[in-house]
Amino acid sequence: MSLKQKTLNGVKWTSFSSIVIAILQLAQVSILARYLAPSDFGLMAIVSVVIGFSALFMDMGISSAIIHKQDISHKQLSSLYWLNIFAGVVLFFIVYFSASMVAQFYNEIEIIPLIQLLAITFFISAIGNQYRILNQKRLLFNRLAKVEIISGLVSFVVAVVCAINGFGVYSLVYATLTNVSISNLIFMLLGLREHKPSFIYKYSEIESLISFGLFQMGERSINYFNSQFDVILIGKILGAESLGIYSIAKILVMKPAQIINPIITKVTFPIMSTIQNDRTQLKNIYLKTINYLCSVNFPIYVAIAILAEPLVLVLFGDNWTESIVILQILSFYFMFRSIGNPIGSLQLAKGRADLGFYWNLWQLLCIPLAIYLGSFYGLVGVAISLLSLQVLLSLPNWYFMVEPLCGAGFNEYFKEVLVPLSNTFLSSVLGLFIYYVSPMDNIYFRSLLFLLPASAIYLYLTHKFNKSLWLLFFGILKK
Repeated sequence: MSLKQKTLNGVKWTSFSSIVIAILQLAQVSILARYLAPSDFGLMAIVSVVIGFSALFMDMGISSAIIHKQDISHKQLSSLYWLNIFAGVVLFFIVYFSASMVAQFYNEIEIIPLIQLLAITFFISAIGNQYRILNQKRLLFNRLAKVEIISGLVSFVVAVVCAINGFGVYSLVYATLTNVSISNLIFMLLGLREHKPSFIYKYSEIESLISFGLFQMGERSINYFNSQFDVILIGKILGAESLGIYSIAKILVMKPAQIINPIITKVTFPIMSTIQNDRTQLKNIYLKTINYLCSVNFPIYVAIAILAEPLVLVLFGDNWTESIVILQILSFYFMFRSIGNPIGSLQLAKGRADLGFYWNLWQLLCIPLAIYLGSFYGLVGVAISLLSLQVLLSLPNWYFMVEPLCGAGFNEYFKEVLVPLSNTFLSSVLGLFIYYVSPMDNIYFRSLLFLLPASAIYLYLTHKFNKSLWLLFFGILKK
């Protein structure tokens, strides 16, 4: 297949799997919200931060290095595989025995067995991680999608069954263990047919890859902290119950980004890597990526903000109404945050993980301060602080990151943002007018009266002023 055909095929399969997984996860949270207390979600949020951060050290940026290097050898892959296994074993013991310190920090003794159980995922992930990355490098997105859907479906069933039978927060833990186990086992069994690691480890063979990976690991570690500082500080300052309310809103508002962004970035990273030396083509692909992400993300996030009340009532029930305002503010925060997401693919394609490291190091100074100051005004204050900071960082993000890597000028870059932003604003204003003048009292019917005309107007404006997205959409449908 040509590069364009591979791109469309990747978008198709990644879209399908991302949508299915997001629906399963949203359904899981919706069902579990009726059986679990807010504090259960708060505890799981704390545990997930610990496990997620530790997982970065197991990968050590190796996955990105494998995709970036176009002529990687069997010896290098074998050495990296055993390094991954060793890192998984070491991390298991570190996380297992540090669980009590984390519990002491949060004054939550219940999280000790939760962390220790989930530490097992490091053993499991180590055996299949490299095979998953090789599938992505070879653009085998159909295989990736099928494995993700199978593991997601089984873990969904486990979570719901456990919750109904009164397992509480352990419903989330067992679902996570199931998902990780099934996906990595399948990747390993399929991967062994194509690549069997030899029993060798030569540091000299992978020294350059590790050097690349360490910068990437540093960048990812800081970026992970930046994205999870709200959870870390809310859990410490405001407690597990407040964290649970915040987490429910964050889980919901993250879903569009979890569906849409991987569709684009999973496909564009390996493709950008193949054209990393063609600056003009690289810039064009990056700008199109920004346009596509904004065009899809912006209207969805604005709709979530406007329809936050019916969404919370339908998905989570009356017990979670405190999360409505948080959901509205976080919708705009994630809307602006989604603009910067593709920069990671551009950095890695150019082999400049160091730029991402320094940028996230700068954010590491800003984000905790913003969250801490906002926490004096409760959850709403934290959400407003994050939104304000994200808007302020948009210009420096272009100046220090985008322009040096691909040469996209100020007007070129922000045009790709302003066109979908203007289309979203115009369609939302007209939809809101119909929403508020409607004589209907039922909030759900009024929500439909907003969605239908707003969507129709947005599609018309997209067809009129954003032809490239319109042509891509119909190209995927035709394929």
